[in-house]
Amino acid sequence: MSFPVISSSEDFERHFRDEFWQDMARAICDRHGISYDVVRRSEQGENVIFFVDEKYVIKIYAPSRRGFEREKAALEFASGKTGLQIPEIVAAGNVERCDYLVMTQLEWDPTAWQEWRKANKREQIKLLAGIAAELKGLHAHDASSIDFNWNDFLEHQIGTCLQRQELAGATPEWLESLPRYLEENLSLLPRSPREAFLHGDIHFGNLRVTKKGGKWRVFGLLDFADSLKGFHEYEFVAPGVLMIQGQGELQREFFRAYGYKDSEIDDTLRRRLMLLTILYECSDLRKYALRLDPQAVNFTLAELEEAIWNFCE
Repeated sequence: MSFPVISSSEDFERHFRDEFWQDMARAICDRHGISYDVVRRSEQGENVIFFVDEKYVIKIYAPSRRGFEREKAALEFASGKTGLQIPEIVAAGNVERCDYLVMTQLEWDPTAWQEWRKANKREQIKLLAGIAAELKGLHAHDASSIDFNWNDFLEHQIGTCLQRQELAGATPEWLESLPRYLEENLSLLPRSPREAFLHGDIHFGNLRVTKKGGKWRVFGLLDFADSLKGFHEYEFVAPGVLMIQGQGELQREFFRAYGYKDSEIDDTLRRRLMLLTILYECSDLRKYALRLDPQAVNFTLAELEEAIWNFCE
């Protein structure tokens, strides 16, 4: 069976919605002796993802950002190091220059997060505390085996942040304020932090939760393609802007559950987190503002910081 050769990111994007991926997914199953009834493509993700019945996930990676290498290394590292269920690697390979993984599929209730959002604050805090505890436990493991240079990553993000935010539709005020903001706040980041393994993309879609006996708990974590190694507070960006943005009480309880003292949940932490939000690998300040409120795109950069990270009392 012949498929188009995907030799660049441009090729991948041009063919992203083509029909041949379905045949490629079936060919991968046949290659590894995986029987199936239904192979269904996911509608989400920057990579090409297929669900094989209710058992497996095939992820065919875009030839950029080292997603295949990062996810494979992360799953191998995290195995046995967390109380959360994570996907197991069933097979790995390459087809037409595209790297892929076949992984076990985690159970999923698509309505769970909608219900959690409607739950009272007490229930929400308990689940967030569980997430914080699991992350702290994962961060505690020696990550020296992870091939990732945190300082090089930061330098790249610093050097490209203006261009990335401009392409994402940042306002003129934000673009004008960013150079000075970086100059004034970069010293807040530790120069030689203890480098922890980081998932890098903690949000509703990548966490698996359940409610049993009236109690919420997190039981699974997936999608490690953005994993890295570095300063542990970088891990807080994704949940901070995608799950509990603008919700000061929930943010404070999350940090307390992770182990922060109340005296540490202050303006300095807020500025550090906003700095990391700006330097986040897929940072999009306009998107984060719109998640808060459509009018937030009119905020100054300082106002946006206080609106997203509003845990200071």
